Amino acid sequence: MDVTNFLQMFERTPIALHQDYLCRVLRPAIEIMRSDSGINLAGSRYGGSPDLPERFEWPTHHLGLYRFLGQFNFAEIPQVNTGLPERGLLSLFVADDPDGESELFWGDPGYIHAEFFSDITKLVPTVPPDSVARGSSCTITFRQTFDLPFDEYQVDEWPFHTDELCASYGDLRNALHQSDDYLLGYPSHCTLAYDPTPGAEWISLFTANSDDELAWDWHDGDKLMIFIEIERLKKHDFSNLRSDAG
Repeated sequence: MDVTNFLQMFERTPIALHQDYLCRVLRPAIEIMRSDSGINLAGSRYGGSPDLPERFEWPTHHLGLYRFLGQFNFAEIPQVNTGLPERGLLSLFVADDPDGESELFWGDPGYIHAEFFSDITKLVPTVPPDSVARGSSCTITFRQTFDLPFDEYQVDEWPFHTDELCASYGDLRNALHQSDDYLLGYPSHCTLAYDPTPGAEWISLFTANSDDELAWDWHDGDKLMIFIEIERLKKHDFSNLRSDAG
């Protein structure tokens, strides 16, 4: 997508006066689209059985097992200035809380666990333990796009203070997204009144909406946001992720 051509779509709206600002805060993002295609070994997907090395020890946290969230094959992702690896498989797991009565909290360190496999040739389908085998599975595909800050809490400057400007800005951001799920960009949420990004050295890695079929329920039907430190992403180090929901 060409940024200039995209912004020209809004040249007759009030948002056109802030084109320089929009270009300055624009970030690359990768939309995640659900697909009806069949499941392939090491293919990108949500839920189901992950592809892991043989004799892989299922990850655990201090209260029990992690649940498999999904896996992303970076070779399937558009690689235009995203900062993501060009190849390899990233598997994400979430600390399981089936009854909602434990001490788990989505903002705690370790709520999200990741495994990155640079060599995918030796991975095999691995059935999750029964206690964390919930929800359906689906393949996913990717589309390159751009993203804008979700709200005024995510940037130092926010020029959209009138109802007309806010509406025009909302239309512009919505036009960038065909899906609520995406990689990179800015985190989006439902109810938060603050920037969920842990700090200036962190960026958004993955944003996902709740989904009944996948048995995803983040903060009573809101969104899960996962973050990574910029320097760790450059090194393809996914060992220290943070998260928030709301």
